[in-house]
Amino acid sequence: MSRREQYACTVARDDDGRVLSVEIVAADLEGNERSVQIRGLAASRVAGAVHDVLRAGGVRGRTWTSSKPIDLDQVTGAQLELLLQAAKPLRRGDRIDRVSEGVAQMSREEAAYWHAKSGHSGGLPALRMLLIGGHR
Repeated sequence: MSRREQYACTVARDDDGRVLSVEIVAADLEGNERSVQIRGLAASRVAGAVHDVLRAGGVRGRTWTSSKPIDLDQVTGAQLELLLQAAKPLRRGDRIDRVSEGVAQMSREEAAYWHAKSGHSGGLPALRMLLIGGHR
C-alpha cells in the first residue's frame, strides 16, 4: 500500500444553503496537518469553482451539500488546496473569481505542478499573476 497525503474538505452553509466557509485539511506523509479556510463573501465567490473541482474529482452533488467533511483523493485535494491558497489573500471580487475559476479549469497535471510550486517562495504570486493577467 502506498502512502499518500490525505485531504478532507468541509463546506459550511447557512440555513438558506449559502456557503459561509470552505476549508481543506491536509495530512502529509508524516501525519502533520495543515489547513486553509476561506470565509464570508470570498467563500461564496469561490463556491462555484470549488464545486467544479469536486465534481471533476467524482464527488456527487449530495455529498457536496452535506455539512460532513468530504474525503478527497490526492489530486482533487491538492487542486482544491491550491484554489483556496491562491484565492484567500485576494480582496477584489473580480480577482477572486478569476483565480478560483482559473485553478478549477486547470488539468489535473497543471494543478499538480502549481500545487508543488505553491510550497516555494514566489509560487502562489506567480500563479495569481498568470491567472489575473498582470492587471492591477
